[in-house]
Amino acid sequence: MPHNKNIYLKILLALVILLGASSSYGQIIYGQPVTGDLQFFYSHFKLESDAGSTTINQFVIPVGGFIPLGDNFEGRFYIANAANKLEYADTDYKLNGLSDMRLQVNHSFAEDRLLISAGVNLPTGKKKLNITEEWLVLEFLSQNYLNFPLRRLGEGLGLNLLVGGATMAGDIRLGGAVEYQYNGSYEPYDIGGDYKPGNHFSVNAGADTKRGRMSYSAGIIYTIYSDDKFEDVKIFSQSSQLDFRLSGVYEAERFDISATTRYLIRDRNKRYNPIDGSVLEQLKAYGNEFLISGRLTYRPEKKWFIAPTADLRLIATNEYDSGNADIIGFGIDSGRNIGEGINLGLGLKYYTGSADGGDIDISGYQLSAGLTANF
Repeated sequence: MPHNKNIYLKILLALVILLGASSSYGQIIYGQPVTGDLQFFYSHFKLESDAGSTTINQFVIPVGGFIPLGDNFEGRFYIANAANKLEYADTDYKLNGLSDMRLQVNHSFAEDRLLISAGVNLPTGKKKLNITEEWLVLEFLSQNYLNFPLRRLGEGLGLNLLVGGATMAGDIRLGGAVEYQYNGSYEPYDIGGDYKPGNHFSVNAGADTKRGRMSYSAGIIYTIYSDDKFEDVKIFSQSSQLDFRLSGVYEAERFDISATTRYLIRDRNKRYNPIDGSVLEQLKAYGNEFLISGRLTYRPEKKWFIAPTADLRLIATNEYDSGNADIIGFGIDSGRNIGEGINLGLGLKYYTGSADGGDIDISGYQLSAGLTANF
C-alpha cells in the first residue's frame, strides 16, 4: 500500500477513536480478513458511607465483528448480554438482558482522504424495566464515577452519520469530522409512556505528528444535544460539552510508553415545565472531568505482551450539591497469539477512591478476557 495511504488512514483512525465513545466506528484496513471478537467483563464495586454499604456486580459478554464488503468498504457489528446484581439496603435487585445491536458501515474515498460512516442502533435490547426493581439497578449503573462496560440495555431505533476528512500540513497530519446521531423513542419502564432522548451533533478536529521515537496527538470534540421528550412533551435538555484530549507515545524495540490526558467541560442542563414548556431550572448535573492515564507495553516476544496501566480521574462538584469524586485505577493487561489468526487477552484492574466530597468510599475491581479470531 502506498505510503500516503498509510498516512491518511492513520488520521481517519484518530478521528474515529475520538468519536468512538458515542458510536461504533472503525477504520478502513486494506486486506483485513473477517474478524470476530468475544469478550468477558466482570466488574465489582462497593460503596460505603454513614448510611451503610452498597455493592453492584456486572457480568458482560460483548460480541463484535468486522466484515470486508468491498474495496475501501467494510461493515461492523456489536451486541452484548449483561447480568447485573445490586445489594442495597439489605435487599438484592437484578437487571439482566441483551443490549441493542449496533451495525456500522464505513467507506473511504479520494485515496482515503475522505471517510463516510453510517450506522443503525437496532432496538433489540431489554426495555420496559420493572420500576420496583430493575430501575434502581440502572440508576447505580449510570453513576459517572463508576466504570461499567455497559451502562444501559435497550433503547429506541438510532441512526448516525459521520463524514470525515484528512490532509497533511508539512509533517503534521490533520483531520476533521462531523457526526449526527438520531435517537428514536421507546418505553423505558413498565409504567408506560414513550421517552425520546435528544439527538446530538458533534464536530471534532485532530492532529498528530512524530518526532523520532515520540508520537504526539491532540483532539477536540464539541457536542450539542436537542431536548429529551416524554409523550412528545420536552422535559430535559442535556448540556453541551467540550472534550479535549492529548496523548503521547514513546516507541522502542521491545516496549512502548504512552500517556493520555483528557479534560471534559460540561455546560448546564435544563429541566422544563411539562405544562407550558418554561425552564424550571438550569443547573450543571455533572461536574467537569479530568483524566490522566499511563501505560507501559512490554513485548518479550512477538507473540505476546504485558502492560501495566494506571489512571487518575477527577470529577468536579456539580450544582446539585453532590461533591467531587476522585478515582484511581491501576492494573495489568496481557495478550498472546495462541494460533494462526487467534489472539487471547486477559486483564485485571483495581479501583479506589471517593465520591460526594469524600462521603462515599469507593473500591472495586474489573476482570476481563477476550478472544479475537481472523477467518
